[in-house]
Amino acid sequence: MIQNVLKKVFGTRNDKIVKNYLKKVKQINELEAAYEQLDDDALKEAFNTLKASVQSGEKSLDDVLHISFAITREAAKRVLGMRHYDVQMVGGMVLNDGNIAEMKTGEGKTLVATLAVVLNAMTGKGVHVVTVNDYLAKRDAEEMGALYSFLGFSTGCITSEIYSEEERKAQYDADITYGTNNEYGFDYLRDNMKVRIQEKVQREHHFAIVDEVDSILIDEARTPLIISGPTHRDHNHYQRANEIALQLEKGEKKDTRPGEPDETTGDFIVDEKNRIIIMTEQGLEKAQELFDVENMYDLENAALSHHLDQALKAHYLFEKDVHYVVKDNEIIIVDEFTGRLSEGRRFSEGLHQALEAKEGVEIQEESQTLAEITYQNYFRLYDKLAGMTGTAQTEASEFSQIYNLEVITIPTHLPIARVDKNDLIYNTEREKLNAVVKRIKEFHSKGQPVLIGTASIEKSEMIHERLKKEKIPHNVLNAKNHEKEAEIIIDAGVKGAVTVATNMAGRGVDIKISDEVRNLGGLAIIGTERHESRRIDNQLRGRSGRQGDPGESQFFLSLDDNLLRIFGGEKIRNIMNRLGVEEGEYIDSKIVTRSVEKAQKKVENQHYESRKHILEYDDVANHQRKAIYAFRNQLLNPEFDIGAKIKENRAEYITHLLDLCEIFPGVPKEDYNTEKLTALIKEELNITIQGDPFKDAEIEEITEKITHMMEDLYEKKMSVIDPAQRSEIERVLYLQVLDPQWRDHLYEMDVLKTGIGLRGYNQKDPLTEYKQDSYRLFQELVLRIKYEAVKTLQLVQFTFQSPEDEQAAVEHIREELDSSVADAVLNNETENEAKKNKPVSGTKKPKRNEPCPCGSGKKYKSCCGTSGPKRGLLA
Repeated sequence: MIQNVLKKVFGTRNDKIVKNYLKKVKQINELEAAYEQLDDDALKEAFNTLKASVQSGEKSLDDVLHISFAITREAAKRVLGMRHYDVQMVGGMVLNDGNIAEMKTGEGKTLVATLAVVLNAMTGKGVHVVTVNDYLAKRDAEEMGALYSFLGFSTGCITSEIYSEEERKAQYDADITYGTNNEYGFDYLRDNMKVRIQEKVQREHHFAIVDEVDSILIDEARTPLIISGPTHRDHNHYQRANEIALQLEKGEKKDTRPGEPDETTGDFIVDEKNRIIIMTEQGLEKAQELFDVENMYDLENAALSHHLDQALKAHYLFEKDVHYVVKDNEIIIVDEFTGRLSEGRRFSEGLHQALEAKEGVEIQEESQTLAEITYQNYFRLYDKLAGMTGTAQTEASEFSQIYNLEVITIPTHLPIARVDKNDLIYNTEREKLNAVVKRIKEFHSKGQPVLIGTASIEKSEMIHERLKKEKIPHNVLNAKNHEKEAEIIIDAGVKGAVTVATNMAGRGVDIKISDEVRNLGGLAIIGTERHESRRIDNQLRGRSGRQGDPGESQFFLSLDDNLLRIFGGEKIRNIMNRLGVEEGEYIDSKIVTRSVEKAQKKVENQHYESRKHILEYDDVANHQRKAIYAFRNQLLNPEFDIGAKIKENRAEYITHLLDLCEIFPGVPKEDYNTEKLTALIKEELNITIQGDPFKDAEIEEITEKITHMMEDLYEKKMSVIDPAQRSEIERVLYLQVLDPQWRDHLYEMDVLKTGIGLRGYNQKDPLTEYKQDSYRLFQELVLRIKYEAVKTLQLVQFTFQSPEDEQAAVEHIREELDSSVADAVLNNETENEAKKNKPVSGTKKPKRNEPCPCGSGKKYKSCCGTSGPKRGLLA
């Protein structure tokens, strides 16, 4: 109470920040008249002088902010015909400071971004603007690109339609690049699978502005970006688990008195609130009998219990036409936040296969992770990160804790005139839908456009059927026809328009209304259900009342709605019963609306914990990923001293051999197993040793002798190679060892993560156990890579006939690495990629085994790609 009074008297922290920014805007405005008087050439020259002072280090970005913003605004007036409002200038400063600008729908966030983009592009290090779909990336790059071009900057755009790596690289090399979060993330992973440094498409991660930042960094952050390949595992497990799931009986938890043990019925309990399946003792015994195993939770049976859990989830927690659709004999995920189909994306950990078994479609192969990163860890790669959206305050604490981003709410250019009415709550869904249709008829009869928001395809089609029956013309926008979304949304503000839409997050198109519609009351919003997230409801409301337009919004709810049914619906039902609410009547109360918002906060907190959980596990892997990627980049760098690294590894390997033979300080010489040492050297390095030269020798002497043997043979072998080619061959061979070992390690990490939860039954913290075990696995990986690299380099033999043979050998190894990566990427079941990978095409030189482009019908290596005999390249 006291805190609220103090805020009213002294203002909030947000108010103070905005007030300080507005003082700077006043200073920028004072420059406007001077720049208006310049012609185009003089304005460009003034900007180029400013840019040169930044790139020379003479001035910082903060030093030039006022002038840069003033010139950008003047250029926008001339090129785009748009002048930045004062509040938009504030938004630009918020973005430049690496924070989130919360601006209502219709406030011109696309134009706001240009201010921070232009300022930060002056460094020459590249600026990334991240959007939620290809349409917005292309639209914004094209429209704002004219402004950037006027100021001397190049603009690129990364979309799923660009397959040529040369073309993608060209887009990233531009001063400013627009693209989707998926494309940026997957390009980063693919870059770290490349075998030539010049083939990497991305450059440094300098500055990124994320549009619809809540959608990308919050909603989509629950699913990591994964590039994966097939595992060739048995599909019968999914079918068997599905059959057993159908034989188990769903139970429920009985009400018991405080202090009494819980009582349950049936074989399993469905906990909708936490979205988990809990097996009962009876169910566990039945499942063990059906699977014909003694203990479901033995480590060897962990996969069976996992498959059964996923099968039960598929049947009891995932609904067709709500969470997924069946299209062309495939299970396709419906994005719960945008309502769009997520083509190519797959649920992880076998859940997608469980849904395929449930629906009787072809079960596609489970995948093995080849590269993985969460959105959280990808976007934390940037030196500076900023975002913008209409709805971020409800997640402000998460933005602060995870990304170190502060949410700044910026006032609207014109006061909001939309009227947001209290929720109306009905007893049943039938009564609610009848009331919704009645209200739609009222709006439609006077020509006032109305937008109806639903939470699922199923609900939107129920409204559609009722409107058809009432002969009310309308458009339906959901995951089944999202291709027409921009056109449908633009028309939603036309007089008499009735539009039914499944979720309105991140559509990127404003609904504009005419003066006639303004006089009718503007766009009316009807919500047919509260979403789990308050932000999605706010996004729906925000479609009305753009730029001071009139409008109204109201939500129609029922006690059958999932949110109310799972979270506190009984309390509201008791209130309705006490009030004697009759058929068709409703409750209109702020108290009830507040209780609904409390339920939403509970769900939001659960989702936050879920995202935090994923991040905690990925943070463990992230340290490993950074170490491997950093070393991999060194191997790709021609300047890297690979000779020193080989020498260092050789010394470690020799120590390892001695340890295996119990030759280390403190052990008596007579206990040294020198026979085993001689055998190991022969077996692992193919070096035959006559007699026993290590007998009675000191450790230092033994080490010196083995080192001399290995170095002598190695240098003799490498002496036939051109010195210019030697380091390249060594680096590529090292890479040939590293990549498969890293992929095997990721598979081990996947297996570890799948079963780690079972340790909770042994009163151990799964995350702590995961950290310890993954650290041990990583230590083993690093040693394995070092030892295998030493052995590979020691054993490989070269019989080159010419310098061309040497280069061909390098290309041969690179192509083998290339093909293994390409197979993985082209066969990729990327588990949250918003598209299916397509074959890469472009103007690259053909690989040696590909058909020659001259049309001869021969392989390239046997035709135009020939360069002399290739005998014994790696004999």
